[in-house]
Amino acid sequence: MKKILTIVFAIVIALNFQVPTMAFDIPASNNVDVFEAGAFEAVDGWYMGEINVGWHGNGNNIVDVDWVGNKGEVIATPYTVENNKQEAGRLGIKIAQTTEEQTVVFTLTKINGQKLDTAIIVPALNDGPISFDILRTASNPGYYYSGALIDMGVTLTAGAVDKDTFFAKARVTEYDGSVQGTFGNYAWDPEKASYALGDGWARWNIVDAYVSDANGNRVEEGKYVKIDIEWLTRTEPSGASSANRYDVPATRAAWYTAGGYIAFANIELAITQNTVIPGIGEATYVQGETRHDPIFDRFEISDAPGGGKYALYTPDNAGADNKRPILIWFHGTGERYHGANPGGNLIGNRALSFAGEEFQEALDGCYILAPQSTTAGWSGNRLNDMEQLINTVVAENYIDTERIYVGGLSMGTGMTIPLITSNTENKINFAAAILCSGGNLNAAQSQIIASKGFPVYLVGSTSDSAATNLPTSLGNLLAAGVNAKMKLYPAGPVFDGTYYYGAHDAWNYIYNNIVADESGETIFQWLANQSR
Repeated sequence: MKKILTIVFAIVIALNFQVPTMAFDIPASNNVDVFEAGAFEAVDGWYMGEINVGWHGNGNNIVDVDWVGNKGEVIATPYTVENNKQEAGRLGIKIAQTTEEQTVVFTLTKINGQKLDTAIIVPALNDGPISFDILRTASNPGYYYSGALIDMGVTLTAGAVDKDTFFAKARVTEYDGSVQGTFGNYAWDPEKASYALGDGWARWNIVDAYVSDANGNRVEEGKYVKIDIEWLTRTEPSGASSANRYDVPATRAAWYTAGGYIAFANIELAITQNTVIPGIGEATYVQGETRHDPIFDRFEISDAPGGGKYALYTPDNAGADNKRPILIWFHGTGERYHGANPGGNLIGNRALSFAGEEFQEALDGCYILAPQSTTAGWSGNRLNDMEQLINTVVAENYIDTERIYVGGLSMGTGMTIPLITSNTENKINFAAAILCSGGNLNAAQSQIIASKGFPVYLVGSTSDSAATNLPTSLGNLLAAGVNAKMKLYPAGPVFDGTYYYGAHDAWNYIYNNIVADESGETIFQWLANQSR
């Protein structure tokens, strides 16, 4: 008898009829007492796993194994007996899936004629319905649909799909009920008119599709497929201080359609399969949830005192022994809470960028508190509410009270200034403040800030009428003895290195960490260095 036997073979079976019994030999002893199927899973159209074989004594004999019931190809890989002490082996089994469920019974016949059976139930090819979620991604110009994540229901290996496997079309309805579909400035890009399909539908330009995990990360083997599409907007300068913006059709996920306030859109997405995918039959694909940008989901959104909402980001490294700083950031006019846009201030002018990698690394982990006003907006009338909110958040989290920072843009400076000049019983001891694209500090206010002893950074654009008072504010601050600095960008639209914006949108210089002084210190570095 052979002590070592390795056999790899395939028996090819037609897909539409049951085949007669097939058989092969495996090494074992006369006393086989284990023959049972282990765990199996569907991978690329094969149902794969092992049958465990166990015996007592030397595995120097040969026993027969046969099977019935299959309608798909069976590939068996017998084990090897390496020495006389070995008393177990695993028989590798692959069974091709078909459009029908199969019950394949494997039988081991001992030398004495006794039989041991084990059955493997092979599921049919997945013909759906297969669910997919729609993905959204934030960029400085706005919030966009950026692809889809499909739960295939079976395991696929890398290379099972590519960008040509699927076709996708979408139709987007704004909060006010209007359907996207016009071409031009702040609408669909005229250069992509061929994407339009009529009745508000547009073809999604799929640029990649790959096997992924449940979070959309590319993997060698997984049960999900990530579809990436073309979604980055196109901008260009316009006139002395403006910019035009053109969106890829059916990709804009939020806009100022709720009486001038930011609002989330709704999307219909249809996905069809163009080519064969291993393990998938003639499947239908059904729309599931619409996911936020993963950074958006890192914020906890709650009701704010006095009305509106607030969003709080907690850094991963915060703890009792590692208290972290906090930045409170106030939004502009268009991001107010109107009842159906919680977190709209995170994506309307992308305050969630402060939870991004660059800012968090610069500050080695930082809390972000982003209050969202009611439709009444920001003003000194909300001072008590915001002091209550900030004090509560600081008390309930692992926050370094020596490093509390505050800032705001445009209308948000109307909340920042009352906070940094407050002398109420609940006033906050700030370590630094930023005013962007707005704000006017007079001499008396500057003296109050000087008495508190924290620095102020002013950021704006020369062409922005809302920033007109920044130079005067800087003069007042310096005269009062405040450690203040200003970055006032030259005339023209804002340009962050990738996108153009109107001159008012200087906050994009901050979000991209472009703001720097004469020494080259960036605004992120400046903020990280501030402490009371």
